[in-house]
Amino acid sequence: MRRMLLLLPAVLLAAGCGAAAVSVPPAVRAAPQRAVLGWSEQYPAAKPALAFGVTSFAVTETGWSADISFRNRSRVSWQVGDPRRAVERAFGVLLFPDDDITALERRNREGTLPAIRKATVYDPPLPKTIEPGASWRGTISAPGALAAGLWVRLSFGTFTAAGTPPPGAQQRVVWFTDHAYRLKVTP
Repeated sequence: MRRMLLLLPAVLLAAGCGAAAVSVPPAVRAAPQRAVLGWSEQYPAAKPALAFGVTSFAVTETGWSADISFRNRSRVSWQVGDPRRAVERAFGVLLFPDDDITALERRNREGTLPAIRKATVYDPPLPKTIEPGASWRGTISAPGALAAGLWVRLSFGTFTAAGTPPPGAQQRVVWFTDHAYRLKVTP
């Protein structure tokens, strides 16, 4: 999905702040499960600068993990979210009530996206910069239960162009997958 989140820092800092009380049915914890996904997405769609992949996603007894990749298809280097600044590192999952891409785009424009459940482990560690033609492949994961029946989208970023970004690309990019995976109650 073409998501250039200039509002991302505000969304991440304000997540959960000032929200009105809403009656929500109790969540059922998603059971351990593994899905082979094979997702491949590009940004921007025409003359892609960055390519993103999600090979698989798993819910474990203690949290979640995803096998992901990204590749720099542009002629500029991209800095990859600085781990020393929490707001800069936006790799993780977002949970949605459905897989409606139009609703995702609307929520992105309105600044009403759910909070990113950020990855806490990167194996191997993320590079500080991804040079032209280079790629990274690994596993991201974090502890914490996920609610069954919700839809998971993966988040990649923040990527910041070192210099002028390619045509059609923003200076700073956080990518949410167009694809979504529904969490099952039982595997």
